[in-house]
Amino acid sequence: MACGQEHLHIDLTKDAYRATNHKDEYPQMTLWLERREKMLWHDNFVQWHLAGDPPPQDRLPPDMDYRRSIKMTKHPTIKHVPLDSVVCDYGATSSHVILPFQTVAAFHRIKFHAINAHGHCDSAITVDSVHCQPPRKDKRRQIVPARFDTVLVNEDGGGTTGVDGYRVAQVRIVFTLTSQATAALFHTPENLPTHFAYVEWFTPFGQPEANHGLYKISHLVRNGERLASIIDISDIRRSVHLIPKFGPVAPREWTSSTVLELCSTFFINSFSDRHAYLTII
Repeated sequence: MACGQEHLHIDLTKDAYRATNHKDEYPQMTLWLERREKMLWHDNFVQWHLAGDPPPQDRLPPDMDYRRSIKMTKHPTIKHVPLDSVVCDYGATSSHVILPFQTVAAFHRIKFHAINAHGHCDSAITVDSVHCQPPRKDKRRQIVPARFDTVLVNEDGGGTTGVDGYRVAQVRIVFTLTSQATAALFHTPENLPTHFAYVEWFTPFGQPEANHGLYKISHLVRNGERLASIIDISDIRRSVHLIPKFGPVAPREWTSSTVLELCSTFFINSFSDRHAYLTII
């Protein structure tokens, strides 16, 4: 909320003040804001006209549209991450995933933009994001813990609403392949996705709990290690918030940065936001 208020303060006060001659500024600021608002409305009208007015039966109220688009940065966060670092720093430890190259280009964030009822995507507004970042030091040389978010993945024909065809996974690293690695791995590289994600799976959806209606899941473990896969990031529907199953006592070692590793059973929070409430049903 503080970040949003700061942006409003910049847009509605600072920018407006800079556009004045700093004398009797309030009427000038008001006029500047009014003109900016008219320009915004005109731009929205032009975009609507260029896209064409959709048929009435295809229209949905903006709050009832479930579609989202993925946006990745043009350049990776780290251009060359050695595979040893992928294992040690990112926690991608599965022995079942074998990569025939030595480094990958890593991205630490996936952004989602909303698509409104007219099919327009507003790339200026990020409605959801997924972080997958190893430990690092901030400007004060303090250690910032690692963060590897959990997501809802479309495994097989998942629909607009409901959990059929979906499964929860934890993202360890998002990466791209070099042209040489792509040619070595695939016979038709021209039809491949551009970004991949190494994920660790949770158990499939069962029946929601009777008392609160939340789905219960656990880490999917085989032969003592978590089951992992490499997927196309376009199969990621959204981030999901998991609530640990505490039991009678909450262990002191569970923190926001360690609970995903130390806890084995979770509830999927379908009340985290409106989109989750409408889709995870």
